[in-house]
Amino acid sequence: MTVSGKNEAFDTSTLVGNYLGMYFDKEQGVRLGETTVVSRKAHALIPGKKGHVRVLTNRDAGKTYRNFVDVDQVVHIDVHHSPGEIDPRLVARHIYWGIEQHLVEIDPSLGFNEEEKNKAVLEYALRIEVVTAAGKGTVYDLSQGEVRPPDESERHATHIHILASFTSDRYLMILPVAQAAEEAILEAGLSLGKIKRIVHGKEKAKQESLAGYLILPWRKSQGDYTSVLMRENQNQLILKLAEKFASVEELEEFMESYSSNIFKRKSREEQKRKVGDLDEYLEQLQDLGLMRKGLLGPTLTNEGKQLVQYMIRHRCDIEAEIRRSIRRTPGRSRSYQRIGKSERSASHIEFTNRNKTRPLGASHWSGDIAVPETIIQARKRGLVTGDSRLTIRKEDLQVYDRKSYVPIDICLLIDASASMAGDKRHAACYLAEHLLLTGREKVGVVIFQDTKARVVVPFTRNHKYLSRGLASIRPGGFTPMADGIATAVKLITTTKVSNPLLLMITDGVPNFPLWSMDAKADAMKAAEAIARSNIRFVCIGIESNKIFLRDLVEVGKGTLYVVDDLNQNCLIDIAKYERRMASHE
Repeated sequence: MTVSGKNEAFDTSTLVGNYLGMYFDKEQGVRLGETTVVSRKAHALIPGKKGHVRVLTNRDAGKTYRNFVDVDQVVHIDVHHSPGEIDPRLVARHIYWGIEQHLVEIDPSLGFNEEEKNKAVLEYALRIEVVTAAGKGTVYDLSQGEVRPPDESERHATHIHILASFTSDRYLMILPVAQAAEEAILEAGLSLGKIKRIVHGKEKAKQESLAGYLILPWRKSQGDYTSVLMRENQNQLILKLAEKFASVEELEEFMESYSSNIFKRKSREEQKRKVGDLDEYLEQLQDLGLMRKGLLGPTLTNEGKQLVQYMIRHRCDIEAEIRRSIRRTPGRSRSYQRIGKSERSASHIEFTNRNKTRPLGASHWSGDIAVPETIIQARKRGLVTGDSRLTIRKEDLQVYDRKSYVPIDICLLIDASASMAGDKRHAACYLAEHLLLTGREKVGVVIFQDTKARVVVPFTRNHKYLSRGLASIRPGGFTPMADGIATAVKLITTTKVSNPLLLMITDGVPNFPLWSMDAKADAMKAAEAIARSNIRFVCIGIESNKIFLRDLVEVGKGTLYVVDDLNQNCLIDIAKYERRMASHE
């Protein structure tokens, strides 16, 4: 290709990227060519109208498909084709080649620098997920041969579903990705599908079935006919709200704040700062007849008041259901980049395994004797030798086997500055509860906000104690990271813990100092204490703060995870991976 051809390719993709960005900012989707729909929203085929696609303007793609907290982080690309299966690895190969070729066209010097070229392509390969009727995975995973099975709803899809974590400066890669997907369709022997029309509209959140969930009271429709769907929707909503708040008590307080008594009402801004945007939940409460609109805003109906009383009476049952839900492990999330590796070694703990026994052995006299098994063995030997008396010899002795495991006590260091309000705070708190409920080790929580840090929960195995501490977190103010690190290190070093892991979650960089007038330098100094104290250190941060956080974990001799979004699935995936890694080192 000539130089002019390279410039032309760059100009075309950039022009298309800018054009798409304009429509994205207007909350709209765009038809790219005849086969592809692109937006930052979820898409749905319109039943009975072939080639008609609805862009769901109230369904952000990142929130809908990846459980992201922030909106407008994911570009959704659907490339339609005739009925049939396409190997997602074939699609991934075409996308990988398409990105590589386009990057070289933009910067010809990459053609002579294999390492830099591979690094640049990898940046995109980790950000793009491909889903077909035959399987799914990131472009990177698929290029390595790792294919995850599709969900049931994806098994009959007639389009390649692509989710790309692109900021606006990466929109120039949308056109090459869509073209690569079209090439994969043709290579698979299928025909390209034609999009006739795009329409825009809203869709209400779908409710999941709650078979086996706690039965809460429900309304009766006309004719005293009990609506099962209404009951399931109500169960789903109340349990989702209970998870969003730190405890059932807080959910009760939230519900009661919408009573007709204006003195019980809480500031809407205060609620949003703590648990995030609740508009969708309020709409659903109104749809279920639990709230109604009034001059003072939404208020509880009589059914809503009855529900609050029911929740108070059955608090233990609801809390048990919430714990069961929190224990569930989400699917793997590979939308992150791992930088560095902790070199901390972990110590094992041995304990008696009373489910398995073994002979004592001739070389040593040690072990917990398994008395019942020893007697049985002696009796068996006596029957074989004809000895009617029960005598126990050394060869009869049975001992319990030994097991070992690596306990990992985790201290969560959570940024609770103003930018972490709402869903990010909820994701971090959810992680704390998940770790405690799915492990045998202790969990502690330290937060840093405004001008100082504080210990919210000392190391504990008590879930109620943890929940009460998490409920006290009210994000706001500055980011005093240095004090946060210093406080966490002090908590770890002054508490009896096993193989401590310090896991810091932040969406910012320090902007309030501790010892000097330089907040960043103080944070670096505090990180030195992590390395000196031999504490395993992991930091989870966002792309825009990558350079500073990379230097911070290098000083603390830890590991950095750069994520697109601080959502609970991603946080849980990283924390469990690090806990597993520490257990096997």
